[in-house]
Amino acid sequence: MKPYLTLVPMMILSAASFADSGDMPPYTDDPGPHAGNWESTLTGTGLSDDSFDAPNFGVTGSLGYYYTKNFLLTFKQGAQLDDVGNSTLVSARSVVQAAYQWDFAKWQPYVGMNIGGIYGAGIDDDAIFGPEVGLKYYVNESTFLFGNIAYEVPIDECCKDGIVPYSVGIGFNF
Repeated sequence: MKPYLTLVPMMILSAASFADSGDMPPYTDDPGPHAGNWESTLTGTGLSDDSFDAPNFGVTGSLGYYYTKNFLLTFKQGAQLDDVGNSTLVSARSVVQAAYQWDFAKWQPYVGMNIGGIYGAGIDDDAIFGPEVGLKYYVNESTFLFGNIAYEVPIDECCKDGIVPYSVGIGFNF
């Protein structure tokens, strides 16, 4: 009779732990976003002119929304520092991006179109637009590492005197 006395409490405890595990989301083999997910990123950023003279470096953060599993609309805000002589100049870049992202499991390349502006010390304040390409690598269901590069030109001077922003960072889907 003693074996049954130890078996009954073990069965009760295992049933209780099984019931509690229902609150946790299940693991899926499909990493990456789903329609309705949000995305947030933080990157180290560089910004150069189209001849790669006078590069500067900074940080960029973004917040995006997935309308479908593959279509993302994002707002990106960056701040760059540039040392010129004895002073440090601060500039910024704000863009809205519409992007299409291909789902190849952990590797997810994307292409997007940016429109926004650059402004601040040491640069001409301009409205800009241009394409961006990037690659995301999902380390788990919702966390990814990525890199991207864009070519953006002033709207009033199409296709000349552009800038080349590039980033490497980490992102999260939620």
